[in-house]
Amino acid sequence: MKFDESSLYNIKSEFNGTRYALFDLATWKNGYAFKKSDFSATGRPVIKIAELNNGINGKTSFTHGEYDEEVSVRWDDLLFSWSGNPQTSIDVFRYRLQDGWLNQHIFKVTANEKLVTKNFLYYILKFLKPHFTQIATNKQTTGLGHVTIADLKRLSMVIPSKAIQSQIVSILKALDDKIEKNTEVNKNLAA
Repeated sequence: MKFDESSLYNIKSEFNGTRYALFDLATWKNGYAFKKSDFSATGRPVIKIAELNNGINGKTSFTHGEYDEEVSVRWDDLLFSWSGNPQTSIDVFRYRLQDGWLNQHIFKVTANEKLVTKNFLYYILKFLKPHFTQIATNKQTTGLGHVTIADLKRLSMVIPSKAIQSQIVSILKALDDKIEKNTEVNKNLAA
C-alpha cells in the first residue's frame, strides 16, 4: 500500500513493525447530532467537548432519549474530539464521567485489537496531537478546524509487535497514573 509521504501525515518511527493508516487501527464512530428538542433538565448527560474538558456542570445538557448504543459513552471509552479550536478542542480522552450520550464532533474510538491494544492506541493518539492540531489549523475557517476521516486515512505510522506495545504502555501508564494521583491530591488541597 502506498502511504502519503508528507511529514505531517507519514509519521516517522524508530520501531520495527508494519505501517498502517491510523484509520485502520480502530473503528471511529461520530457522536449524534442532537437537536434542542432532544434536551431535558434531567436524564443522561450529552457529552460535548466542554464536558470532556470541564466535567459535567450547570451548562451540561441532558436527555431522556434513547439512541443507538454506538453513541453511548461509558467509563474508560476512548474519545477523540476532531472539531473546534485546534489549540483547545482537538484532543484524545479516556472517558471519566458518568454514562452519557456522545455529541457530534467527537469520535468514539474502538481499537482494532488485532493490530493494537486500546492503551497503546490511546498513547498513539496522544503522541499525534501536534499533528492533529496542525491538520486542523491548516483547515481552519472562522476559528474552527477539523480532522476528518480522510485525514485519518492519510495518517500512517509503524506499529510494533504486541510485546513492544505492552512494554511501551507499561512505562507510559505508570507515569500517567502518577500524574493522575498528583492531580487529585492538588484538587483536594485546593478545596
